[in-house]
Amino acid sequence: MIFLAMTWLAPFAASIVALSTIPPLVALYFLRLRRTRRVISSTMLWKRATQDLRANAPFQRLRFSLLLLLQLLALSLLALAIAQPQIEMGDSQAKRIVFLIDRSGSMNVNDGPGDRSRLDEAKKLAENRVRAVNSGGIFSGSAPSVMVIAFAKDAQILCPFTDNAAQVIAAIRAIEPTDETTALSDSFELARAFSTVTNPDKQSTVAADAPAYELFSDGRITDLSQSVLRGGEQVVFHSIGKTATANAGIGGVAVSRNPNRPDEVQIYARVINWASEPFVGDIEVHVDGRLRAVTPNPVEVPVSQEDKTLGVRIPGDTQVVFPSLPLPKGGIVEVRLAKHDSLIADDRAVVVAAPPKALHVALVGRGAFVMKTILEGMSLESLEIFSMSEWNDKLKKDVLTPDTFDVVVLDDEMPDDLSRGRYLIFHSPPISAGISPYGTKNNATAQSIRDEHPLLQYVNLNDIFVSSMTAVAAGGEADVIVESAEGPMILTLNRGALTLIYVTFDPMESDWPFQRGFVNFFANSIAWLAAGGNSVADEPLAPGDVANARLPVNAKEVSMLYPSGKEIPIVENDPSNISYGPLRASGIYTMSWKAPKVKNEPSSRAFAVNMNSRVEGRADAAAEVKFATERVAGIQGGASVETAFWPWLLLLAVAVLCLEWWVWLRRV
Repeated sequence: MIFLAMTWLAPFAASIVALSTIPPLVALYFLRLRRTRRVISSTMLWKRATQDLRANAPFQRLRFSLLLLLQLLALSLLALAIAQPQIEMGDSQAKRIVFLIDRSGSMNVNDGPGDRSRLDEAKKLAENRVRAVNSGGIFSGSAPSVMVIAFAKDAQILCPFTDNAAQVIAAIRAIEPTDETTALSDSFELARAFSTVTNPDKQSTVAADAPAYELFSDGRITDLSQSVLRGGEQVVFHSIGKTATANAGIGGVAVSRNPNRPDEVQIYARVINWASEPFVGDIEVHVDGRLRAVTPNPVEVPVSQEDKTLGVRIPGDTQVVFPSLPLPKGGIVEVRLAKHDSLIADDRAVVVAAPPKALHVALVGRGAFVMKTILEGMSLESLEIFSMSEWNDKLKKDVLTPDTFDVVVLDDEMPDDLSRGRYLIFHSPPISAGISPYGTKNNATAQSIRDEHPLLQYVNLNDIFVSSMTAVAAGGEADVIVESAEGPMILTLNRGALTLIYVTFDPMESDWPFQRGFVNFFANSIAWLAAGGNSVADEPLAPGDVANARLPVNAKEVSMLYPSGKEIPIVENDPSNISYGPLRASGIYTMSWKAPKVKNEPSSRAFAVNMNSRVEGRADAAAEVKFATERVAGIQGGASVETAFWPWLLLLAVAVLCLEWWVWLRRV
């Protein structure tokens, strides 16, 4: 809630001035010197003198005096000016102020004056606010303590509570942009943690005065509905950015290898449009920095629309499929808009494509003719077929047998041990994997389909019909890819040494084998499992994620090269398990190392970090922020939240004194 409040920065000083000047002035009019008594012949022409004589008598009733009125008015205005009154919007009485500065991806939109970014505008406005709350003057009381918190995916305290304006301004200027998503809840929790005081006698913490929050953001915050303001807390929302800024971006990129020509890849992308008008433009593909393909015709993406049921805005999107490109050694594949808009970070998306790999696959179970035919048609290094009894015998002899195959396909049967390996499982539920069967469901159709998942590239499940499927309850580690009204149809699980794809129905009890998408699903699944739960291209990281890598045990001089060209050394005691991050900006990060004793092994690894344009791509600034229980209207255009009146009062006092001087001259 935003409200108006009159505050006085120095009421005590004003009281002292008023008490020390106004009573003496009035007393002077009471106690003016008496006239000398003279005998005259008549008082007819001396009425004015007799009036002065009566007024000079002490403690008589004051007669009206314009000079006295003007002098009292001038002194009152002077006292009010020293008190420094101002009208503020928000909780101006707070002794503590928390600046919450948004540095998420959408704050990089360049729609400020001179094409400045929103973050630059927010930092500039925050600096002005620091100067305003510390500009009380010599008669003012102590300045409030200010804390600075920068937030995006997580919150970070850049400056604890302090009344040192220079320290606060330095912290604000040090805020760096990110391409992360936006969450505000952590910021409130941090501020509240610093707003408690410890009672040393009772060894407990009690709440101190609630701080005043000043939020500098474009208002596109994902967790506002989960944020609740507590008693006494008030928020002033500085709305940064224009409310009509349009934006389009690349919502996702995936790469798959042609099953019949492993040296070739097919690339598809999803283009997102948040504008109220269609986006029309060319889409380019760059491989290792070289332009390799352009859409033959400009791509048209529909407008965004308001979902009245959910109360959210949904962007328009279009899928783009590029012809096959030769990529025998892998590389960095980048899809970008040919023309940049106000938010550059989401105008491109990058993936790191792995080189083709000769795969060893085992088919265990019934060995249905359809599955056997599909696997034999793929370019595999080897395909071995086992009955379930043969496979169990191999497991008894060596529990590491699954590791000798890149993928194991289980056709409606389950082995005695499923603790390790990479499996594509049909119908029979996996044991000891947190997936619990509870019956059978009939006549199922797909209701929820995650089209963006690598397993579903070029796979259309909208028309699939399953006559019978196993009803299962998926545990927390399982990731449901396709779901019907009766339960999950396709799910994945990636847990340590075990990675699996589970299809809860027998394909022969559906019309799926008669569709082309079944072959594509098989090829996608084999490639995804062989990559250890990733697609042919390494799954891009989101801004704010941590890069994990396993390097040779003798790796030395490990470093990370940032997209900006800055290289930072990595100090790790165990190179075989490195976690580095968070990586806050989008682009390509390259980890390099030296391992003298290892030959014919790579000495670097690239990580792709892509901004999620479906979350941060909405570039129109919000006019208000809606918390769980209340709404806060934004202050548009960086308007100040307070207006000081003391300079005008001081100027008016000078004007009254000039008027009093003029009246006195007229009387003389």
